[in-house]
Amino acid sequence: MEELRQATNNFDMDNTIGHGSHGTVYTGLIKDMPVVIKREWCSPQPRFLDEVHTNKKLVSYIQHKNLVNLLGYCCDDENQSLVFEYMVNGSVRDYLESSDLTFKKRISIALDAAKGLLHLHNLDPPVQHKRFTASKVLLDANLNAKVSDGAMLGLLQASDIHLANPRGGSEETIDVYSFGLFLLELITCQNPGLLQSDYEVLQWISPRLFTNTFWDKNIPAETFTRPSFQAYLIIMSECLEYPPINRPKMDVVVTELETIYLNVISENHEVSLGSELFNITIE
Repeated sequence: MEELRQATNNFDMDNTIGHGSHGTVYTGLIKDMPVVIKREWCSPQPRFLDEVHTNKKLVSYIQHKNLVNLLGYCCDDENQSLVFEYMVNGSVRDYLESSDLTFKKRISIALDAAKGLLHLHNLDPPVQHKRFTASKVLLDANLNAKVSDGAMLGLLQASDIHLANPRGGSEETIDVYSFGLFLLELITCQNPGLLQSDYEVLQWISPRLFTNTFWDKNIPAETFTRPSFQAYLIIMSECLEYPPINRPKMDVVVTELETIYLNVISENHEVSLGSELFNITIE
């Protein structure tokens, strides 16, 4: 704990970068390495401490290039803290508001995030994120994307185990649905909120498609073509599908995004603008 106090100037407000219902998020330096420290205002959860003490592979268990990596853990009688790597470019949600990311880069970000979720789902036992949004996808200095709060906060906060499920379906399909909303926000730079039926999905998407207000105007027009954009819309729509059992698994999503990414690289960028670009049917 003394090391964390030194890293944050005794948890000074100037080091604060966020607040949540359970605690405060700080930046700091540990051995000249920038870190993020999530300090919880609660007693340590026995489940988490049991994992730390009995499972020496806990940290390596969740390590992945597309997950924000846990660097350390600390607790005293009143607080518990997690120390993560620092992602200099912040969240995708914030970055979109002031950037002109190309379509190719947005696909790359989506693919990184999908691989992070897939890693969680492939663990034994599987881990579901449950709270995945564009604000949970963070960008490093090279705009590589990593999913935050994936595995560790579920252990840290026992209340996370009992999250309500407004989206329907299994926990895995909740993540897939949330990823579909992420794809929608990534391409529109608009937060659609919860869309709880096929009808609500179409009601949100259709008017924007046919009035040319769907895609983010900051996307350079010369960076995408109709086939790649249509493929993106299709996998996005499948992730948002009702009933939830019809949604693809994350391995399918990763495969589709990889295909789109490779096609974008090889395409001759002759862009069709206007509603003709969106001449597809979402069943």
